[in-house]
Amino acid sequence: MVNSEATLRMYLQYYEKEINLTRLVEKAYYEGSARCAEPLTEIEVYIKPEDGRAYYVANREIQSYVNLWDSKNDVYDSSGLSGKISWNSAVERRLIFEYRGRQCDCDSIINRVEEKYTAIHSSTAIHEVEIYVRQEHEAAYYVINGRHTGSVSMFA
Repeated sequence: MVNSEATLRMYLQYYEKEINLTRLVEKAYYEGSARCAEPLTEIEVYIKPEDGRAYYVANREIQSYVNLWDSKNDVYDSSGLSGKISWNSAVERRLIFEYRGRQCDCDSIINRVEEKYTAIHSSTAIHEVEIYVRQEHEAAYYVINGRHTGSVSMFA
């Protein structure tokens, strides 16, 4: 159901700020690539908005962090990042954040969004997905193909 060229944009809405999570994964990817001796094939990113950082593990060996908001201390100049990720990326990635002692894997949110959408719109392919995670609501709100909206729980 998901078009192989589909674009994903995911945001964490935290208090009065909005963090582009897909851009943050890109930023961690490029910083991790700069630190790894071998090509980056796997990255895990852990969001901690209260620290203002996203911690990452690249290729299961390099551990570091990137700032949630651009900083002159960043290793990689992130001004050119697109903030979107191809649905079928060759790099294995996990995006995780914790809320009230519970971890939320963003891939599970994406899967719930896709399942809910296809249950309602089984004949319409997904080309673009935007997801807005609201921690205080414990919900993820989505917009698919620029017009179909809904929400799913952050936690199954």
